[in-house]
Amino acid sequence: MIRNDYLEDRADAAELIDEFGQDGVLRRRTTSGPDYDPDEGEPDNHPVAFAVLDYTKGEIDGTRILATDKKVYLAVRDLAVTPGLDDLLVVGGIPHSIIQVKPLAPAGTVVFWELQVRK
Repeated sequence: MIRNDYLEDRADAAELIDEFGQDGVLRRRTTSGPDYDPDEGEPDNHPVAFAVLDYTKGEIDGTRILATDKKVYLAVRDLAVTPGLDDLLVVGGIPHSIIQVKPLAPAGTVVFWELQVRK
């Protein structure tokens, strides 16, 4: 039986993302007050490292995935939160909405996050 050390794979993925990717911010919006009239507070910014890729023509369907959407591989290392659909990914100073979040998580260990983001 072959066993894999997924924590080592996580470190390898983070190293590749550091080398070929960029730094940015995962911005978590905060609100207070009642649900029917919330006040938006100062966001929580979490420094992140990620690599941005274009979707292939075969992946773009014009509905779920638009030609302007980007695929992002987000490193797990030092990330204190799980990325969510209510968060924003700040790429080059420009906030992008997160449309989809998928972990690459063999055996339950997240190696990296794959995000679909949109301006």
